[in-house]
Amino acid sequence: MIDLEKSARENKTILCFGVDPDMDRIAGAMGKGKSVEETIAPFFHDIIDRLLAENAIAALKPNYAYFAQYGFDGLYALEEIMQRYRGKVPLILDGKRGDIGKSSEAYARELYDFWGADATTISPYMGEDSVKPFLREGKLAYMLCRTSNPGAKDFEELKCGKGYVYERVAEKALDWKCGLVVGATSEAIGKLAKMTENKVPFLIPGIGAQGGNLGMVMEAVKGNALIHRINASSSIAYAYEKQGGKPADAALKEAEKLNSVIRRYLS
Repeated sequence: MIDLEKSARENKTILCFGVDPDMDRIAGAMGKGKSVEETIAPFFHDIIDRLLAENAIAALKPNYAYFAQYGFDGLYALEEIMQRYRGKVPLILDGKRGDIGKSSEAYARELYDFWGADATTISPYMGEDSVKPFLREGKLAYMLCRTSNPGAKDFEELKCGKGYVYERVAEKALDWKCGLVVGATSEAIGKLAKMTENKVPFLIPGIGAQGGNLGMVMEAVKGNALIHRINASSSIAYAYEKQGGKPADAALKEAEKLNSVIRRYLS
């Protein structure tokens, strides 16, 4: 498993920056008419370089879908970002993969060997054989558990025995030694931290644009906070839309606002 605690200690934060390119929003800073390749990587390089220089983040989470929507040019931009920051900060490639065993083996090779990710996100709903290929030495797979989207209740909160489906997923994470995606917008995070004895790494989206309660999250994980990562994406990347000025300056200001809360809970 990747050493999440080391990067958290070095940077005194568990903040993760989610890299979600949106050409329409980036154009506000980079100007219209430029190609995808000329726009995405330079925009995010400036922001990420600044965040790393100021020890404001302890992981990067590029979202594969946001790059793939722009075809090969978007994927070339993803490759640039992965290469530039490999070894400098844990790279969580948000792929949300999950399929039968052989297909999962191919997806795992893509994410870990081709892209060079340290960690990824996967769907657990096809069971153990679909998860196992992602459970490599030195890597970390986060299983979707109780997510932050409104539709999470459709399946994740279905009754399963005496509990819910998402609780069964959490139990399996303990057995399989993987992580969990747990949304900051759900109070289930406290229950899940107790269920897993706060030993399972959580990837926690929903802070920032989705309005998750950062204080609630930190209270839930404070006993072993360094293994977790709290993700913020658009609220950091596009902070300049509200604040004005240079995107990198606005991004750092937004990240430090989150860190002012996070660091109160870190020992």
